[in-house]
Amino acid sequence: MADRETRKKQIGDKRRQQILDAALDLFAKQGYAESTMPEIARSAGLATGTIYIYYPSKRELFIAVIESLMVVPILNVFKNETGENFQKTLKKALNERLSILQSVLLTKLLSLIGEIQRDAELRAIFMEKLIRPFLARMEELYRARVEAGEFRPMEPAVTVRLVGGMMLGMNFLKSIEGENSPLNRLPQGQIVDEMVNFVLFGLNQPGAKPRAGK
Repeated sequence: MADRETRKKQIGDKRRQQILDAALDLFAKQGYAESTMPEIARSAGLATGTIYIYYPSKRELFIAVIESLMVVPILNVFKNETGENFQKTLKKALNERLSILQSVLLTKLLSLIGEIQRDAELRAIFMEKLIRPFLARMEELYRARVEAGEFRPMEPAVTVRLVGGMMLGMNFLKSIEGENSPLNRLPQGQIVDEMVNFVLFGLNQPGAKPRAGK
């Protein structure tokens, strides 16, 4: 029975990935509105009805594609590395994000984000199903580090958005600057080290008295 269930799960996982890969390609190439479930099914080599078993609507499939690219990899890093210190975990998360910029996924991901910006309903679903739960999870992880004495207490909602904004901003700048960007000339490992140092230690010299705040 266990082997049967294992095989069933493996088949299901394989089909989900087939569907996600086909949907990503079509959404990026044709746009969300012009892509249809039958087209995605043909591209995935599956019957149209099979797609609806896993994803009841095109909107849910679109959100699942975004989730697989933007959310799941980061959550997996933090989930699977709870025994390591935050510096190592953050390095892995940053490496994973920056690696997208070196792959063909970047253009496809930017295309999907553009679709979200143009469609108010998609944007609302994206925020409700992915972004808010993701940020809430990151805030939980931050609070746990504060309670463990590893981080100083700050407002969690601001802190996670500062770090997330830095990661997104670096990706954005590297993309729009193109080949002339310093971020394209420096080794990725060096960029990640600088980002980690900035998150953990800021701009102040050790022992320097901060001027901002009271």
